[in-house]
Amino acid sequence: MATLLVAEKPKVAKRIADSIGDYEVESNRGVKNYIVDTQYGEVIVAPSVGHIFTLEQQDGEWTYPVFDIEWVPSHTTDDGQDYMKKYYQNLQDQCEKADAYINGCDFDIEGSVIGYSCINFGCNGSEDRIQRMHFSTLTTSDLQEAFDDLQPFDRGQTEAGLTRHILDWYYGINISRALMLAVRSQNRYKTLSTGRVQGPALKIVAEKEREIQAFEPDPYWEIVITGGGLEAMHEEERFWEEEKATAVFETCKGHNATVLALNRNRYKHNPPIPFNLTGLQSEASSQFNINPKKTQQIAQSLYEDSLISYPRTESQKLPAKIGYSTILNKLKNQDKYKEQVDTVLKKDESGDMYPRQGKKKDDAHPAIYPTGMAPSNLNDKEQKVYDLIVKRFFAVFGEAAIRETLKITLDVNGEKFAAKGKRTVERNWFDLYEPYVNVKTIDLPDVEEGQEIPVDEIEMLDKETQPPRRYTQSSLVNELEKKNLGTKATRANIVDSLYNRKYITGQSIEVTDLGMAVVEALEDHCPEILSEELTRAFEKQMEQIKEENSSRDEVLDAAKDKLQEILEQFQKDEEKIGEQLIGAVDETRKKERQLGPCDQCDGTLRIVKTKKGSRFVGCNSYPDCENTYPLPGNGKIESTDKTCDECKTPFIKVIRKGRKPWRLCLDPDCPTKDDWGDD
Repeated sequence: MATLLVAEKPKVAKRIADSIGDYEVESNRGVKNYIVDTQYGEVIVAPSVGHIFTLEQQDGEWTYPVFDIEWVPSHTTDDGQDYMKKYYQNLQDQCEKADAYINGCDFDIEGSVIGYSCINFGCNGSEDRIQRMHFSTLTTSDLQEAFDDLQPFDRGQTEAGLTRHILDWYYGINISRALMLAVRSQNRYKTLSTGRVQGPALKIVAEKEREIQAFEPDPYWEIVITGGGLEAMHEEERFWEEEKATAVFETCKGHNATVLALNRNRYKHNPPIPFNLTGLQSEASSQFNINPKKTQQIAQSLYEDSLISYPRTESQKLPAKIGYSTILNKLKNQDKYKEQVDTVLKKDESGDMYPRQGKKKDDAHPAIYPTGMAPSNLNDKEQKVYDLIVKRFFAVFGEAAIRETLKITLDVNGEKFAAKGKRTVERNWFDLYEPYVNVKTIDLPDVEEGQEIPVDEIEMLDKETQPPRRYTQSSLVNELEKKNLGTKATRANIVDSLYNRKYITGQSIEVTDLGMAVVEALEDHCPEILSEELTRAFEKQMEQIKEENSSRDEVLDAAKDKLQEILEQFQKDEEKIGEQLIGAVDETRKKERQLGPCDQCDGTLRIVKTKKGSRFVGCNSYPDCENTYPLPGNGKIESTDKTCDECKTPFIKVIRKGRKPWRLCLDPDCPTKDDWGDD
């Protein structure tokens, strides 16, 4: 008999096989397996494709509460997962040849669940015959080392992962069904969802929205003078009384300024800390306007190409064992990085090459770092994120930059003004991180104490205080991390789910009427569904499971009891909740059907559904306007808020399962189309 090694994806399976020995490729059901001859005997390296097992209700009606669930192959529950079928069947075939098992999936909770479910549910593999690979990069050396140093079955991490999946199913399915059945009680249908983390995340954004809506601006005034190459503000900065500001303005008007004092201050601007996933997502958003979910996908792809270490990490620390100088010397082979590498390696020669470390730790993986392998065939966004990771790796070894502030205090007829400047004296780590350094430089002219400065203009500016800033996707992910809601791997997906459910909209996030209605209904009737404290309590319990200080049954039994209590109250108030939601549901449906301005009149083109179930585009000014257009026969239709320059009809997006979204204008005769139905 052989040993079956389960890899998380086909690409990773090949990398593992390449690293652990000579192999032959055996195709089965269209899936490549690698039969490796190792010093420990024959190893079959077979790929999964992520979670090929999922949870499903065992039997019963579409209702709530439901707790009788089972693990089943994913392709049996969702047509969109049909591609997984051959991988599931292949793993079953390989299981028959094996009597020992290795989980070679990513070393985190998700990887533990993926590998274990393949072995346990697919092979009926006993836990005492499972070993674990532990690696942080997919380089040959790391994979070989992980294979040579197999670890025991990671029971705690696996149990924590299984518990999380079941807990999320309990909350997500039950509460989502409760919301939808509340809407159905009002003779409407709308797909709604919430969950253990999604609910609290939505409430966070809703509270910000309320804060913004309740904000009332306060007026204030600023007095600014310009002249002699200087712009200076009155030392009081904000005047809250117009009369006082006017008096100061009149006092200063018509007078020149005299330099009273020059105050210089030098300070250190420390290098940045290494990236964890949230830090990378935040910086990629700031530098490239790439959203957190896309950044996570790009980082995962770079990891699978052996270009960076495992990205789904909380750690902000780079341990010496990763081999700083080895990585740097590999990066030196890429000409564009040679100069920065030489700068950092000089510190190695002097024995002073230490990275600046952050505070956060991750027991499984270090912070994100480049492996040194040279990339090829990266697209534009992948290249940007890769370059950002490499430059951050350089920068953490740099010396602190030296910055200087200069404050020039001026006297204008007895009133004091200040001009403030900033400059960089010694760049140091700035040179290692270019072009991603984000510091301001404000140059001031050379002046001396006692010097008179002509005032060319004096202004009294009317201003108002501004409402709190809205969350962006990146800042919301940061907020979830700060509040310990969700995990490093799930936070970006949670935010994405809020968009998909039409609960939030815009890059500067606004809560929709539907999102606010869901929050208000749950606050009124089942506030614990939105509780951050309850969610965090379960996170702590799962950490206890990981440390093997608690059990899956204990946590799930407590969760069922709490959910039963919550859902009993929900059922009592189901019709009231439906009444609260119905207005927002109807308004959302109306907005979803609006596609854009009519090209024949001042009306709006919208999706019209016939009694027979077909659909077309018509004008809301019918019968005065009879403008119509056909629609594709299937697929979800979404507005894009854009209009075709050629035919002046709105662009729409057609979304079909298993295919890339398809964008087209409405006019099938538009000259921009060769074939209206071709995507």
